[in-house]
Amino acid sequence: MKAPHIIPAADVSPPTAFLGISGVLHPSESTYELVRRRSPWSDGHSKYEGVPILEAALARWPDARIVLTSTQPCARGLDAVLEHLGASLAARVAGFTYEDLTTKVKREVGTRSGTTRTLGYSSADYWRMNKSEIVATHVAWSRPERWIVIDDEDILWPQDVRRDRLVLTDGCFGLRSAQAQDRLLTVMLMNFGR
Repeated sequence: MKAPHIIPAADVSPPTAFLGISGVLHPSESTYELVRRRSPWSDGHSKYEGVPILEAALARWPDARIVLTSTQPCARGLDAVLEHLGASLAARVAGFTYEDLTTKVKREVGTRSGTTRTLGYSSADYWRMNKSEIVATHVAWSRPERWIVIDDEDILWPQDVRRDRLVLTDGCFGLRSAQAQDRLLTVMLMNFGR
């Protein structure tokens, strides 16, 4: 089946970091419990503990924005997530993929009769996509010239994204890992410039 043509937003957006939360800004509770057989919270970790790390990393790029790829804005509400991110990072949040894709993005889809129809994405459409498809669809719509992905989900990323744009974090440590911090700086320099 031919991929749908995404109708882009009117303007090209500023540098964008597509950001997961669990497994990035704090341990993924399910991953941590599977690997370590105990709760990250009883091991001294706290929710959003990686916020200062991301805040410091983004300081060099004051125009960079954040698009949340996490399910937390859906589950807990965007306002609650923004509060946990703190004023500096919250001010950079330009939206979250679920809301953008299900309320703003349009696509042209071929019909059996050979014509095309313009459709949005339903909630069911969104939940059937993997993270790489979600990001690719958002990129096709928002058209950032420079973008990166920070996430702990490691499956189905195209090779060029995996090599050049993906900051893959360990779900047990997120951005607290020195390796993740080094990769974040490298990928940001490659994509956002000096």
